[in-house]
Amino acid sequence: MEGNDQSRRAAVHADRSRCRSAGAGQPGRDGSRRHGRTRHPSAHPRAPGAHAGPQEVTVPDRRAVLLLLAASLLPYLNALPNEFTVDDFGLVVQNEAVATFDAVSFWSQDYWAGYDANARSGLYRPLTLTSFAAEYALFGLQPFPYHVTNLLLHLSVTLLAWRLFLRLVGAAPALWGAAVFAVLPGHSEAVIAVAGRADLLATAMILMALLVWTGGDGWRRVVSGAMCFGFGLLAKEQAALAPGLLLCVDWLWFRRHSRSWCWQPYAAAALMAAGYLWLRHGVMGGLTTMEIEPLDNPLVDLPGAERVLAALAVATRYAILLVLPARLSADYSYAAIEVDALHILEITGGLLLVLAVAATAWRFVRQPDPPGLAMVWLAVSFAPLVNVLFPIGTILAERISYTPSIGYALGVGWALDRARHRLGTRAARSLGLALLLVLAVRTTIRCADWRDELSLFTAVVEVYPDNAKGHKGLAKALKDAGRLAEAETHYREAIGIYPRFDTAHYNLGILLLETARADEALFHFERACALRPTFADAHLNRGVALFQLGRLSESREATLRAVELRPAWDVAQQNLQDVEGVIDQMEAAER
Repeated sequence: MEGNDQSRRAAVHADRSRCRSAGAGQPGRDGSRRHGRTRHPSAHPRAPGAHAGPQEVTVPDRRAVLLLLAASLLPYLNALPNEFTVDDFGLVVQNEAVATFDAVSFWSQDYWAGYDANARSGLYRPLTLTSFAAEYALFGLQPFPYHVTNLLLHLSVTLLAWRLFLRLVGAAPALWGAAVFAVLPGHSEAVIAVAGRADLLATAMILMALLVWTGGDGWRRVVSGAMCFGFGLLAKEQAALAPGLLLCVDWLWFRRHSRSWCWQPYAAAALMAAGYLWLRHGVMGGLTTMEIEPLDNPLVDLPGAERVLAALAVATRYAILLVLPARLSADYSYAAIEVDALHILEITGGLLLVLAVAATAWRFVRQPDPPGLAMVWLAVSFAPLVNVLFPIGTILAERISYTPSIGYALGVGWALDRARHRLGTRAARSLGLALLLVLAVRTTIRCADWRDELSLFTAVVEVYPDNAKGHKGLAKALKDAGRLAEAETHYREAIGIYPRFDTAHYNLGILLLETARADEALFHFERACALRPTFADAHLNRGVALFQLGRLSESREATLRAVELRPAWDVAQQNLQDVEGVIDQMEAAER
């Protein structure tokens, strides 16, 4: 993985400029003037892939590719037999639109509409749903091929990041950076969870757009890059970061070696974004339709200034997850992070991060360099995701660090390459390999947590005992395993942490109903209905509990309410007929 100053200098140039300066005598990308005659080949700046000597990257190094293959695939091999978990059920297993390959619904409905027809998540990701439907058509509900696809996408993203790094920092730091990206334990959720497909696709499309836009001149590249950008938006909204990241890359790559600026990719991206927003507005009825629950993101209940301070503390948590990924969790919702008791050190750490980003950005504007790009990439890609600018649907999630971590990996790769000047080549290489090994082992250990929902939520409550959704998920897994007493304990624990947890009340009611405790079940069904009046399942099972208690008129009213909420629900229709039939029989007997 050694490099040298000559290879790094050669790697930052482009084989062709993306935009040609118009007119004789106008400055070109290299700062020279064009006078209509052919210049000597040696005068042209060279791309990372251009042949100019033994120190330059001429073709993808086979050893580098093999290393990245190993780094991307080996830590995750033990995740391939894993089951579906968490959001995989709603997006794949129990998704009617995916099962029937209803492509029209992918493009005309909410991301979660195939699972819940009344879903209003505010998410629009038809490309991701199409990928799930294609796999469902080919493989059914075998988890293995879904995991293989995610792993291959992770490999693709790693290789794309490597190619981008090659253009920016040279062979050795590019390889170190890509290898670090491949093994980061914080990526485990995006790679292992089938639902993480959205992050993988969006990140791949962002990198493809950047590589195409910075790879040469001509409208064909401009349009191709815009198409990649558009596909990314259709995979996940996070792809909207691409133009901002292009600006960062442009500032390093072209600002340092050019006097001209290429505006066409930005114009094409703006047109593509406008088309996407028009489509999204037509489908979703607005640009933002998501109602954020305090259960998912406790920051939404805080006043503006307090929310920003708490979000800064959360930003510190993200930094810790990247640098020291010891305590990983599939869920950080209420009350894994106590927003009312965030430590002053965490808030101070967030403020220091903001100051560091501001100082680095100012320095990057004046004197672009790879460390500056790494920090600015992190800032641009994390800014919309850490609840500082505005609240989002989660307080913290490992999967959304997938795209930002490219900047972190670039910075680590650059630092490892620079370390050889202080430590020597052998010591620096040993340090880098040791780091990769530690991260890879941590990733492999983390894969075991995702084996199934029981192991996953056991890990969640071990790390964050006050996580309400963690206890509810563990209770469901225990119930499915037939461990009803333990399941009841964890349902009650979830409700104790968050009393307004409607689905925990509902699930506990189901468990109590199945264990012949209809009176206790009725209380929790009524709480679920009060907390969410449109909860059709809760109304239906409230009717069942009332029926078992002999309160037939009330049972009919509850069941009728379920039918009103979901008119096409066969189970509710049948229950209503059964209740009315019994009532009719009793009235006939009385006569």
